[in-house]
Amino acid sequence: MDATFKYRAFLVCLTLVFGLSALSVKLISLQVWNRKLSDTSDVPQFRSHEVIPARRGFIVDRNSTVIAQNRQEATLVADLNHLRSESILHRAVAHFYASQKEGWRDFDEAKRKASLSEARTLVKRNLSEEEVIEKHLTYACEIIGQELRTAPNQIREKFKGEATRIVVQKRISESVARRIEKALQERRIQGFYFERSLRRDYPMPTLASHLIGIRGYDRNRKLVGLSGLEKSMDEILSGRDGERVLKRDEYGLVNLTKSEKVVPPKKGKHVRVTLDMGIQAIVEEELGMAFGALNAKYGSVIVVDPHTGDILGMASRPDFDLNIRKKYQDAVSYAVSAQYESGSVMKIIPMAAALDLRRVNRETVVDCGWGGINRYGFRIHDHHPYGELTFDGVLVKSSNTGVFQFADMAGRESYYRYLRNFGFGSPTGFPIPGEAKGVIQNETNMRNFASATYGYGVSVTPLQLAMAYSVLANGGKLMKPRLVDSLIADNGAVLEQTPIHQVRQVISSRVAKNMCLALEQVVLKGTGRRAAVPGYRAGGKTGTAEKWDSKTKR
Repeated sequence: MDATFKYRAFLVCLTLVFGLSALSVKLISLQVWNRKLSDTSDVPQFRSHEVIPARRGFIVDRNSTVIAQNRQEATLVADLNHLRSESILHRAVAHFYASQKEGWRDFDEAKRKASLSEARTLVKRNLSEEEVIEKHLTYACEIIGQELRTAPNQIREKFKGEATRIVVQKRISESVARRIEKALQERRIQGFYFERSLRRDYPMPTLASHLIGIRGYDRNRKLVGLSGLEKSMDEILSGRDGERVLKRDEYGLVNLTKSEKVVPPKKGKHVRVTLDMGIQAIVEEELGMAFGALNAKYGSVIVVDPHTGDILGMASRPDFDLNIRKKYQDAVSYAVSAQYESGSVMKIIPMAAALDLRRVNRETVVDCGWGGINRYGFRIHDHHPYGELTFDGVLVKSSNTGVFQFADMAGRESYYRYLRNFGFGSPTGFPIPGEAKGVIQNETNMRNFASATYGYGVSVTPLQLAMAYSVLANGGKLMKPRLVDSLIADNGAVLEQTPIHQVRQVISSRVAKNMCLALEQVVLKGTGRRAAVPGYRAGGKTGTAEKWDSKTKR
């Protein structure tokens, strides 16, 4: 071996030694000395944040009947990056051909493996890449169609276009999703996966729809409550979302060797309302029949416990279905948001005021004239000539002239003070968005005063009226309407109770009792006879108001 060859060999070896040594030093530097600089897992662009949605609280009635709940549902999604990759589709296509063999169902595991191996070889040999991709997709659509009870060609239509992510079907129940997953897995079908979420579900979607409300997306595409309790109690029902932080490598793949940070979600609280869904069902049915019979545009019914202010039932028309929401524009609660001149039902206010001020008693008689009387330079009319009427008689006949005379004995300023004390002209504090406060017009004008005593010039809401009549039934106390009874935990324990709240004492218990006796006569002898219930005592007042029609000018 000559000296030249030895010298060259020495140089090559020396070069290799220095090169490998330098590489080793660099690796040690990256892994040990500069480990933090090379670890990309803590760099923001190498982390991904996944939201763990909190479970929304239920809404239940006073008897724990579920009104709003969560239902897990799935969305079937196709990833076309996988569906266009021939290398991962051979197994599914091979399974399709192998399963066509006679006796396939009876094959043992070894025989099935052999058949699949043989079929896979034939697929690779005889089918082009395009044919494999098409056959796999056709096979997948057939299997999915069987479980969804949908024609395969309808599913196949969704794969037209250039999108890489295809939503095959939304709102799939969890049981069906599991069946599809199992069927796809057994047949080696690739490229499909499920996105799971919790959907708000309403078991009785047409009952109390205005009160319960719905959820939807706001302008920022955030899922929030849009109306009713779903909106006003949104923060309590929603809880707090959790978060999962995944560390990824420079290629965007999840680094399983790195620990992930998980902030668990905080579940929302359950809300128990004062409604009784049995009463609510009756209220909805009765209102629906009256609404249709009268060909009405709007309507409402309210059932309230006068002693506590608990709303036991409340319905409005038009209404909508909480699960369908095609008529969501009808989500405004007429019982809470409508303002209207209610007519003769307002006659209880001046009558109660005169009694409470001890200016009159139930034996007091006034002369209602023969169809009208003149006072303060204007005339007040009745529909019929009544002559002399007692206190009860004025309410039984619903005499405008009689009511005004009792109001005049109470005094204009006193009347308006009682009107406000009964709760008119201000919101009740009901926990539903959009409550109206009503309108009380010019209080210094005597003509306005006269018309206000029998229900004109004062705009009220149905809820205000219900709470005002409750004053008469509970001994003279104005109660705050209560819809939310309590916040409860999973085990039913009460976390927070909504207190029963008395706003004020409006009239004495003596006056309240006398007003009830007078209103009982309205049902027995007067305009409210249709409200009589055999075996029960009932009292009330009818009301009819005229509304100006801008088209007919009448």
